[in-house]
Amino acid sequence: MKQTKYILHCLLVLFMMGVTTGCFDDDFTSSPNDILSFSVDTLKFDTVFTEQGTATKIFKVYNHCDKNILVTSIILADAENSGFFINVDGSKGPDLYNIEVPAQDSIFVFVELTPKKASQDLPFLIKDSIVFLTNGVRQDVKLQAYGQDAIRLRGEIVTADTEYTSQKPYIIFDSLVVEEGAKLKLLPGTRLFMHDKAKIVVRGQLISEGTIDAQVVLRGDRTDNMFSYLPYDRLPGQWDGLYIALQSYDNKFTHTIMRGTVNGLVLDSSDVNREKIRIHNSILHNSKGDLLTINHSNVQITNSEISNGSGALIRCNGGVVKVVQSTMANYFSLFDVIRSPMIVFNGFDDTALPYLPSASFDNSILTGTTSVISPSDISLYSTILFRNTLFTVSGSDDANFINSIWGANPMYNCVGGDIYYYDYRISTTESGAYQAGDENYLTPELRTDMYGIERPYGVAPDVGAYQIVDTELEMTKNK
Repeated sequence: MKQTKYILHCLLVLFMMGVTTGCFDDDFTSSPNDILSFSVDTLKFDTVFTEQGTATKIFKVYNHCDKNILVTSIILADAENSGFFINVDGSKGPDLYNIEVPAQDSIFVFVELTPKKASQDLPFLIKDSIVFLTNGVRQDVKLQAYGQDAIRLRGEIVTADTEYTSQKPYIIFDSLVVEEGAKLKLLPGTRLFMHDKAKIVVRGQLISEGTIDAQVVLRGDRTDNMFSYLPYDRLPGQWDGLYIALQSYDNKFTHTIMRGTVNGLVLDSSDVNREKIRIHNSILHNSKGDLLTINHSNVQITNSEISNGSGALIRCNGGVVKVVQSTMANYFSLFDVIRSPMIVFNGFDDTALPYLPSASFDNSILTGTTSVISPSDISLYSTILFRNTLFTVSGSDDANFINSIWGANPMYNCVGGDIYYYDYRISTTESGAYQAGDENYLTPELRTDMYGIERPYGVAPDVGAYQIVDTELEMTKNK
């Protein structure tokens, strides 16, 4: 009897093994027709700084078969040289074997890149591929990026006259300080990539000399995207800001773009008989706070754009401020609200000062989705003037507002949208800005707009930083 039970038990075990083995064989396909598919053919990274890791990019590997697929190998082809790293559903590469992809399911592949230094000035192409071997069939997903060597500066202090050039970008960590008695000149095409919370402090002098074709750019150092449609470069708050101290004078911005700050450009109190800064043909864009804070300083702004901030576009705490042929626009809408009128005046009623604070805005545009100025009634301040300035709000002229263009539509090229891209140029003569200016405000340097387009003699100029071009615009704007 015991022998019979033993035989029956063995037969049962053998039967169960057969069932299990049969199920295993049926679960995994071995047909070369059953292969993988991928969410991308080529995974592309934006330009990446060498020796600096990227954010992680992800793609999916699909099994559309009715049976499981066993991937024999997943190999990063040139991992030793390319600088790419992979992780497949929690398993680190560069070489992985026997990875299961369930039927009608998918797995994730995570990819990062830390390019090696190339010792060259120009960006260079980086390529690799992830090779999948399944049922004897080879497939791959290509990886592509551009690497860029950069000059890294941490807590940099400039104590003598210094020039930064366009040869390589600069990555600024912590701070860049120009000490009193020193001059820092940013030559055409210079790019300063500011790390999180980094700031620039000028106690000496800053001369930023871009050109139409080679602008100087001050921006955050993240070159990747927050979402597929939204680069971090379009976000505010990527770095702290630029501070010009009380002992600093005769600073200049020419063809300079500064964007993505927390606190924008802040000017400390100084002698208003000396020019603190001249901003010409330049753009201050996209700040988490105010764009430009003027504390009792002498400031000249011409042919420039000041746009998009959660705070004020210009906060005037006294001083002598002159704005001509400039566009001020605030349609800020990215993950925050606008918390201030566009232009704020403080200290313009302080008669105890040794000078009389004044502000003038001529041949300019002031538009947005928030209130225009604070205080809303400036009739007590005869030294605050808006002349030939376009407003989208309704109003009427008085002693402070002269030849204003009220309730007009400037008809900007692009204001935000789903991709948060802003282009405050104008390409139609139907704009309220068209020939609404006064030629008397044009100095020789204002006979062309920011992009070199002529403002003809004997014709009223268009108001704002950009002369209207009633054709398809070919110029590109680094924004």
